[in-house]
Amino acid sequence: MEISGWLNDPQRVPKVKRKVMERKFRISPATLRNELENNDVYNNNYLETVLLDEFLTNLVMKEYVWQLNRQDIKCFNTEVIGNIKETLGDKLPTKINKEVLIAAIPAENNYLVRIGHRIPSSDFLKLWRNYDTDHSGYLEIKELQLLVRDFAQLVGEDVSDKDLNTALEELMSEFDVNKDGRLELEELSHLMSVEDNFMKAFCSRQYLTRKDFDRIFAHYDTDSTGYLDKEEVMALLNDILKYHESSDAHIPVPVLKEVYKEVMKACDTNNSNTIQKCELALLLTSV
Repeated sequence: MEISGWLNDPQRVPKVKRKVMERKFRISPATLRNELENNDVYNNNYLETVLLDEFLTNLVMKEYVWQLNRQDIKCFNTEVIGNIKETLGDKLPTKINKEVLIAAIPAENNYLVRIGHRIPSSDFLKLWRNYDTDHSGYLEIKELQLLVRDFAQLVGEDVSDKDLNTALEELMSEFDVNKDGRLELEELSHLMSVEDNFMKAFCSRQYLTRKDFDRIFAHYDTDSTGYLDKEEVMALLNDILKYHESSDAHIPVPVLKEVYKEVMKACDTNNSNTIQKCELALLLTSV
């Protein structure tokens, strides 16, 4: 069973106030994810605004097939565009950020819909935080149940309790390497398609150019906020530490948290609990 999956921190998702529609449309996670993939939204992290109306039309038609008329489609498109404008203003930019787009579409709540096929390391850590609800540093059975249900929903399948238990048994048999009845970060990474270590290309260099610096910041700033939040900083640290340890294994979460604390003490000069672009150089020289 392969969970393919962009993640994003739910706290970073814009809160969109939706108006009441004449007809209640809800898009399933599977349909939404497929349409996002078809339009390359996961790779680009945006949808061009000129394609927005066509994207929404295809989306609602694939969900409801022959049950729609032109007025239904117009109602759906107008509603979603209205939700986007509430977030971005009446004059839309040339590109709609993926998170804004997903937040504006009436769909069933499923965290995995934010993920593409190849997970950036920062999104992988955000996914981990979403399901590690007790912050124990492990995914235990109840937390894994939620992950499996979300995945099944994402591919359009209903899961009975019996099927869920069977899936969990198979998952733990294959990926719970140390047989402790829970998954560690490294074990979960084998279950999912996490990107290769992005920092491999930079850690061996004596000097970083401005272009290198910009590429690193843009890669780990997955939600395009202009700063690195906790999971994005931890993903960067994880990749740097893996390189220095000459290992592809993920750093254990407790160790990563301690390194994060020390780095933030030294590098978060404005005490914002984030790493600004001007602080990244300090971070890169401190690790």
